[in-house]
Amino acid sequence: MRRKKLAVFTATGCSACENAILDVHYQVSSLTGWVDIAFWPYLMGCQWGDLEKGGPIDVCFFSGAISTESDREAAVKLREKSEILVACGACASFGGLPGLSNLAREAQSTPPAQAVGEELALVLPKIEPRVSGLAQVVTVDYVVPGCPPIQSLLWTALQALVCEGESPTRLSFATSRLPEALAAAVAAGIPPAPGSTFAGERAVCASCSREKQEKKFQQYYRPFEISADPGRCLLEQGLLCQGLATREGCGGICAAVGAGCRGCFGKAEAVLDPGAKMVSAISSTFDSSDAAAIQAISEKFVDLAGTFYRYTLPTQCVLMSGPEKE
Repeated sequence: MRRKKLAVFTATGCSACENAILDVHYQVSSLTGWVDIAFWPYLMGCQWGDLEKGGPIDVCFFSGAISTESDREAAVKLREKSEILVACGACASFGGLPGLSNLAREAQSTPPAQAVGEELALVLPKIEPRVSGLAQVVTVDYVVPGCPPIQSLLWTALQALVCEGESPTRLSFATSRLPEALAAAVAAGIPPAPGSTFAGERAVCASCSREKQEKKFQQYYRPFEISADPGRCLLEQGLLCQGLATREGCGGICAAVGAGCRGCFGKAEAVLDPGAKMVSAISSTFDSSDAAAIQAISEKFVDLAGTFYRYTLPTQCVLMSGPEKE
């Protein structure tokens, strides 16, 4: 089998997704038999000239949001060079944390170049009118969500797209978290259908280990205000958890340790708008018919937009999302 050429790049982001790729630990030795790294600035110090001189890229993992003119140029270049383009992580998939700046994007502008003597020491790239997810700028073939993506799903994507299922490493742990059709394709070495997301389809609640009883939202607490019951649904205890609106695939690892789901896998398949889903779910379970009591509970919530769209504002908020690519 021909060794495939792999590219990895981060636009506006923290590079945690690239570290997550490196963090497949002992699997790295298996991967090196299947790929040649053709372009990875973070790891190898590659320059754009190296990409332009080289041949086509088989698979590119692109992380980070599109926030500047140079981010957009990078997305277009890597799309043109790559047979398969993967949105890796929440920022590339949905706009991520940088996307929250869209709430006040019109107030931003590109800082001027800083002058030193008669020479310009620093020229910053032009800021985009709004932060975008990768698929709003170019066509994306696959998505691996998460902040950062978990290693089992990353390794599944690498084996499916780079090794084409021929790697000897077992896939059972990761594929058990994928939709049935996608898991079967990956295990059989068949390329998944374009547009597939390497995660589940249902909500995180479906795979959360906490016991669900009767949802009656009587009081809202921030995490530091109470000691949560270790076995009961966090939302039923008045702690904010977005598991009912978020795509599964992580195994509910945050909720398992008492931290409410924050939505980094994006919305579940059946959900139209994650923020609207959360508002509807919480408000419909207020255990009171008294308007003043309901108002008092509502006022305790802080920064609803920043909470319910922490990772997804540019692409999954119905009021603020929309395609950009021509």
